[in-house]
Amino acid sequence: MTIGRTGTTTHPAPADPMPITVKPALSDIFAPDDEESAKRRIAGARREKAERTLLIHFTPRSGSSWLASLLDATGCLGMGHELFNPNFMPQIARHFGARTLTEYVEMARRFPVRQGSLSFEITSHQLHAVFDDPAQFFAAFADAASVWLIREDIVAQAVSLAKMVQTQVGHAADSDAETRRRAEAGFAYDRSTIKYWLRHILAAEQRTENYLRAYRIAPLRLSYERITTIPPRQLVELMANWCRYPDLPDDAPLSSRHEKIGTAQNLDYAERFRRENRRFLAKVEAERRSWLDRLDDPGQGLPKG
Repeated sequence: MTIGRTGTTTHPAPADPMPITVKPALSDIFAPDDEESAKRRIAGARREKAERTLLIHFTPRSGSSWLASLLDATGCLGMGHELFNPNFMPQIARHFGARTLTEYVEMARRFPVRQGSLSFEITSHQLHAVFDDPAQFFAAFADAASVWLIREDIVAQAVSLAKMVQTQVGHAADSDAETRRRAEAGFAYDRSTIKYWLRHILAAEQRTENYLRAYRIAPLRLSYERITTIPPRQLVELMANWCRYPDLPDDAPLSSRHEKIGTAQNLDYAERFRRENRRFLAKVEAERRSWLDRLDDPGQGLPKG
């Protein structure tokens, strides 16, 4: 599949960027200024910088972990980590030896790189939480090929997110059948909780769309429903082409540890929520309509199956 353009910003990153500043509340997440950190930075500086970057904007429960696992499995399209998730950053910063956000970004261009490729995921909530000025993030990754992954059925997504938060079971790869059975039994329908997480997802979508518009980024637009119904090879080839990876190996492994864990209970709760919230959901659908329509734009995503 040939794609005519990548989702990069229309302005280059500055040759000598100003220091990148983190939100004050997160100022203590970085590595200490000690000998071990210095060793990590020296080791990182010896690594080659990424030749290409695949930047995946996503919302929770949109299939991003499945997509990232496929990228990781190829061995040549990066690792798809959530590099700017505040919950993960302290550990990553210590691995990088990064004392500041500027150093963190610099080491991120080196440590997770595989075969010249860096790939990572970020939600708009994460970006907003970490960067004091979002312009600094988009300048730092101005050369990235951007992907925007959403879920067309936001009600099912909200139910899935509510379930994950309540049960702490997120992926089949991280739990056994008995753990998932107990989570299913303990997940009770709560209209207000589902609405809360739906609004959380919608706010993330709104902010991401605002960022894309403000920084003039034309991303590759994908959805959970479409990426999970096509052959993994087709999806990986699309990602490789989008970030201009020169020659994806024919024998690149394309297996994933992740699988769908949605159940009949999820479907029942989603349908009940739709019945009870028709007026609210009509407004949500009107808000999202133009975003979903762009999934069908030529060259902007996968066609409906």
